[in-house]
Amino acid sequence: MNFIAATVEIAAHSDSPTTAYGLEYAEAAATIPGTAQASSVLLRLLCYNGGGAKLNAFKALQPGTRVFITGSLCFGSDPSQPMDVIVTTLEPSIPSNMYCNQVMLGNAFFGSSDITERKNGQLAVKIGTTMDNSDTTTWLFLETDGSRKPKLESRIRKGRPICVQGYFREFRKDDSGSPYRAIVAYDFTTRKERERAQNPATTGTAAGYAEVDPTPDTTGF
Repeated sequence: MNFIAATVEIAAHSDSPTTAYGLEYAEAAATIPGTAQASSVLLRLLCYNGGGAKLNAFKALQPGTRVFITGSLCFGSDPSQPMDVIVTTLEPSIPSNMYCNQVMLGNAFFGSSDITERKNGQLAVKIGTTMDNSDTTTWLFLETDGSRKPKLESRIRKGRPICVQGYFREFRKDDSGSPYRAIVAYDFTTRKERERAQNPATTGTAAGYAEVDPTPDTTGF
């Protein structure tokens, strides 16, 4: 599961419900405001029995309105299109200066064993993520502070599962083509690799796996 909690600005509503993932949704194009370029998302709210207070509130949102949402973050097969957010909660009454952009990728994996060091000291690694019950992989980047290089070097392995906590950012050079997308990580955890010739009864771990990291360290952010 990929989770997002964010303040978004409504851009435009779809004229009629659309079908996606086998269900019917009301849609609205939106952006996640930021200090740099805003990130585009497509909000989807489930149409349940044709109405409901949350659905009516969603449809009533005017372009330019900022709201707080939580939901599932879905990456489609076409990277040039905005990401889908399946909205779970919607709060339309928020302060005008409220800002939130929090993402957790729970089903990501390392797409490469290579680490790129940016000129600003940030580290970047290619990661992939898939939707539940889907074989379609979406590629993006994990970016993190250079202080986490020793941890990253010790954990990175192509194909290894990783859970990433951070915020989402997107950059488009123009209106065409695929954007650069990244999760700027506060921290990340990995499931340690299977250990050979060890008895879980003596090591204290189950099924040959060692424990993941404890509570993430968010100091310095």
